[in-house]
Amino acid sequence: MKRLSVVVSTDLTLNAGRIMAAQEPSPTSSLEGNKPGFPKKILANHLEDKHLCNSCQKILRRPLQAQCGHRFCSFCFNKTVSSGPQKCSACIREDLFEEPTSILKLGGAFPDNAARREIEALTAVCPNEGCTWTGIIKEYEAGHEGDCEFQVILCPSCKELMRANEKERHNERECPERTLNCKYCKEPFLLKNIKAHDEICPKYPMICDGCAKKKIPREKYVDHIRFCSKFKAPCRFHVVGCDMYVEKEKVHEHERACSYEHLNMLLHFIMGIKVSLESLQPQSLDVASHRLQELHQSLRHLEHKMNQLGGGGLGRRCQQLELKVNTFENIVCVLNREVERSVITMETYNSQHRLDQDKIEILSNKVRQLERTVGLRDLSIVEMEGKMREMAAATFDGIFVWKISDFTKKRQDAVAGRAPAMFSPAYYTSKYGYKMCLRIYLNGDGTGRSTHLSLFFVVMRGHSDALLKWPFNQKVTLMLLDQNNREHIIDAFRPDISSSSFQRPVSDMNIASGCPLFCPLLKLDSKNSYIRDDTIFIKAIVDLTGL
Repeated sequence: MKRLSVVVSTDLTLNAGRIMAAQEPSPTSSLEGNKPGFPKKILANHLEDKHLCNSCQKILRRPLQAQCGHRFCSFCFNKTVSSGPQKCSACIREDLFEEPTSILKLGGAFPDNAARREIEALTAVCPNEGCTWTGIIKEYEAGHEGDCEFQVILCPSCKELMRANEKERHNERECPERTLNCKYCKEPFLLKNIKAHDEICPKYPMICDGCAKKKIPREKYVDHIRFCSKFKAPCRFHVVGCDMYVEKEKVHEHERACSYEHLNMLLHFIMGIKVSLESLQPQSLDVASHRLQELHQSLRHLEHKMNQLGGGGLGRRCQQLELKVNTFENIVCVLNREVERSVITMETYNSQHRLDQDKIEILSNKVRQLERTVGLRDLSIVEMEGKMREMAAATFDGIFVWKISDFTKKRQDAVAGRAPAMFSPAYYTSKYGYKMCLRIYLNGDGTGRSTHLSLFFVVMRGHSDALLKWPFNQKVTLMLLDQNNREHIIDAFRPDISSSSFQRPVSDMNIASGCPLFCPLLKLDSKNSYIRDDTIFIKAIVDLTGL
């Protein structure tokens, strides 16, 4: 069964980029990120599940791909593993958990640059109500996300929500916690305290009730009324009943005019005091006499007690107490010396403790530096292991047999959209020849989606491309091997030299060409020998004629 066909894959650039991103870590900057994912509503088009973070369920920001294949925002992944290795919740949710692949740990994920570029190229709109900005997610993150004048922000003073373009007006006119400068004394105060400040402001303008002079600073008001001739003060005889308020310059005139009334008020006041004293005198004498008797009784009682204590027993008790006091004084002296020694020892311990803390801090910094170095070293080791696996699987004669194990699981991943395509390791026509690989869609691609197994041939950028003849023009044969060696499925084609797929690569790999209708899926599902022990074999042969 042979047929000649030339087909260009529709989704190769994106997925090829993903595979290469998993093998080649990007610079350190791509690992940085201090924010979770983008809100879903910034997308102008339909949202796909592959664009979502498996932790925060938002659109991926600086995506990392874990060893299990799930993607996380850089911020979300680092937060998840900050307390130690964790089980991947997505693997558990999808019933795909297996150790150690599904264990998330520091250094166990790679920057997915292909997914990042795909997400950054998505059409976006600003999620803030009233904003008409449109563009792509990359432009939104770089220039609009933090600068949108319609974004809702929190006032740090009053905690009220407002739009960014209202911040200046809010701070100057509306915020109840805003600070103002007093127009009189120039001291700052909070708006809510304006009345309290006016009550104590030393420069606040006062009005004299006597001369009606205005704008007298509060700090000078007392001095003003002290000398103001028009200020009305209460009459000196107000304590005996005069309720007149008289201007200072008219005080003598008032006292002369009202001297009779003042003497009359004074007489009544003195008579009242006399009556009060007369009414209190008998009662006071009785109280004093009673109190004197109580004092006499207390004095006799104390004399009796003194007589009882005056014997020899009191002297002995005093001597005993003096001996005890002397003993306690000696003990206190000893304790004082012990305390002094303890204080000196404690100061020594404190000094040593401070030195130990400094050493601990220095060692902690070294440990953190070593952890970062180990993390980078782990990434380098994983990268080198990937390259070693690639070199171990490479052939140099134009013939390559690709063993795909766990076919059922990988087919299910392709149907679910988790891993629709797979790349083979690279192989070569010779040690310094063309570099190539295969790409397979286990659930089909393009016209063969969901009906056929699609197989494509990819020309990759190699170290010796400058020495080779371009465009690539060698016949390519693709085969699905019958493991009973009876009926292989074969397709062959000769490259179209006008296609960009066979020109000298300017990126890691060209757009693939091949057979989207390579093999019907029904033929694989039927009882045959293409799948055995859950494994299939794909063989590719490049005709070396003319090389």
